[in-house]
Amino acid sequence: MVANLFFLILTIILVVMVLVQVRNQKMKEKYAALWLIISFIIIILVIFPKLLDWLADAVGIETPVNLLFLLAIIMLIGVALHLTQALSKMGEDTRILAEKTAINDLLVEQLTNRVRQLENKEQQRP
Repeated sequence: MVANLFFLILTIILVVMVLVQVRNQKMKEKYAALWLIISFIIIILVIFPKLLDWLADAVGIETPVNLLFLLAIIMLIGVALHLTQALSKMGEDTRILAEKTAINDLLVEQLTNRVRQLENKEQQRP
């Protein structure tokens, strides 16, 4: 019972931290949703501890803790895949922005040279 209370308090702290980070715009809503869903699942398992036993029996896993570890590993793999995808997209976006910046720098340089040429022609006129 003490462990259930501990995990319930810990989960409530997690929910508050996530909501504060979203409010302060330090975390995007799509990432916050994942943490809130995980928190909701933990709260359900704390309130109904026999649910994990029932799920373990239904899946055919002998020890409920093993089911919990399996779910945690699956979740971590999902998070790692999602972060890898986001990192790859950011790398591609960075490359595109660098190319656009280089093109813009070249155009600015060309325009600057053209303006200088026109100014020189104006100064050479009597």
